[in-house]
Amino acid sequence: MFDALLPKSAPFFAMLREQNDILRNMAALLVEMMENVGEKTRIHKQISLLEDEADRLHTKIIRALSQTFITPIDREDILRINQEQEESMDCLHSLSSRLHIFEFARIRFPALQIARNIHAMLELTLLMLEGLAKRRDCHKTRAFRALRGECDMLLVTGLAELMDEQQEITPALLLQILKWSQTYDRISVLLERSNNLAETIEEAVLKNV
Repeated sequence: MFDALLPKSAPFFAMLREQNDILRNMAALLVEMMENVGEKTRIHKQISLLEDEADRLHTKIIRALSQTFITPIDREDILRINQEQEESMDCLHSLSSRLHIFEFARIRFPALQIARNIHAMLELTLLMLEGLAKRRDCHKTRAFRALRGECDMLLVTGLAELMDEQQEITPALLLQILKWSQTYDRISVLLERSNNLAETIEEAVLKNV
């Protein structure tokens, strides 16, 4: 009877999982957008709709934290995971917007492969979140670092290829180089945000498992 009088915690793990689902769906759509540039307008619209949904969920989690006395893990950890997932989605949306606006005729392989790897990295964060919710060991450090290392190599390769164009430099080619430089910069930011998210979840795991 006493337990029934205690304040109930909001379903934070369920909300973080829902937020992670949106994040991973956006990452999958980004890969699809790069693989099928002819569908970029449709896919960008889908990503934008998911980002709007994520914004509402982000606010819902913050509001629930402000109204909840008892939380399943430290509220600071919930807040940080919420924020890192939100910022990762902002970066995904920003990158998809650039791809949509720049209207590339084709996507360079290093950029596409990095997007695929980022999607795989975010799939690992789901496993980490599920482990955190069940209070069991769910470290994915080795797999995550392997993907991150490959992304760093691909990023360097992509930039080197970009700066090593063998064609005659024309205004059109120069514009393409500038567009791709901005795109790789956004990819680099997304990669860093994804890495920060994994580290944030891992810290919460170390504290609670």
